[in-house]
Amino acid sequence: MTAPARMRMRDLERVTGVGRETIRFYIREGLLPEPERTGRNSAWYDARFVERLRLVRELRQKRFLPLHVIKAIVGGDAAPSRDEVRTLVELDGKLFPAVAGMPVTPAERIGAVAKRTKLPVAEIRVLAESGALEIVTRGGGEWLLDPAIHMVELWARVRAAGFSDALGFGPHRLRLYVDLVSWLAREELRMFSQGLTGRVSTEEAVRMAEDGITLVNPIIGLLRRQILLRYIAQGNVPPPAPEPAPQAAGRVSRRRRMR
Repeated sequence: MTAPARMRMRDLERVTGVGRETIRFYIREGLLPEPERTGRNSAWYDARFVERLRLVRELRQKRFLPLHVIKAIVGGDAAPSRDEVRTLVELDGKLFPAVAGMPVTPAERIGAVAKRTKLPVAEIRVLAESGALEIVTRGGGEWLLDPAIHMVELWARVRAAGFSDALGFGPHRLRLYVDLVSWLAREELRMFSQGLTGRVSTEEAVRMAEDGITLVNPIIGLLRRQILLRYIAQGNVPPPAPEPAPQAAGRVSRRRRMR
């Protein structure tokens, strides 16, 4: 079915077969761009939405990719071409394959990880809410897999180093890093797919992706250290939050006495 240049929501539903609640959800989650809004309850949708919705459906139904992976591939206003998406999808499951004979960290119940790391289960849940790890439900129980277990262990080391809630370093602070790395990963995927699509074989793309991840990680760490030290040297450390003014407390007390 040919899509018109500009559509209302009902037309977009009819052309794509996707319901409006799903479309609105995809817009909120960043899988679709914002439409051209002409009023509180009125908006126009163009051909970009049709192509993006078809691409999301294909990635979900044919490739069985979860939404957070699809968002990393298609997120943003400039959608990749189908060839670029194909380049990324072909890498799925081929990066960093398990080496024969290497030990694989078994899944652990969340309670066992909490006991071993001396972190409360509630704190691990906050890490999951921030997007830093995923809790898996199996057989009615809650489990952590290898990446999540390692994340909890690292956070336990952060706690042991003295970064406490009292000093303002709660687990919710990791949301800053999750958002930053999510944005960086989306930009890296877009740059990678645009640069390699149609120019190298899948095998070469796999090798370059593995080498790129391995080499860029220490570069990012070094850049972060240099920039932090530069900010500190320039005196750009933000001042502490001001204490409440004493007279404000006095005014409150007087009000209370007057009641």
